[in-house]
Amino acid sequence: MARPKRSWNSHQLRLRALPHFARLYRDELFRQADKADWQAAADLIAGPAGWYSVAGTHADWGCKLIHFATAAEAKAMQGWIAESGIETRPAPGAYRGPQLSVTGDEPS
Repeated sequence: MARPKRSWNSHQLRLRALPHFARLYRDELFRQADKADWQAAADLIAGPAGWYSVAGTHADWGCKLIHFATAAEAKAMQGWIAESGIETRPAPGAYRGPQLSVTGDEPS
């Protein structure tokens, strides 16, 4: 008995609809303010529903790919990345607040 072909998933459909991308190289984590900055820039360039970000794989390892519908939008985002210096901003510091305990001991 032949199995029916599986339908496309939403991730695949989104990547097909947005074939052009900008690369954001960054090894460390983003601070919340940095993440909000690049997301706001993408919103200004393509609108809130006009972009999609994924982690790079294979040849694009170690970067975030921000997908857009047109090459001009991807080029504008790549220009913003270069001008803003977001790739070289410092990573968030270590957490210095109180640690929670699950054993019933006093928190540190």
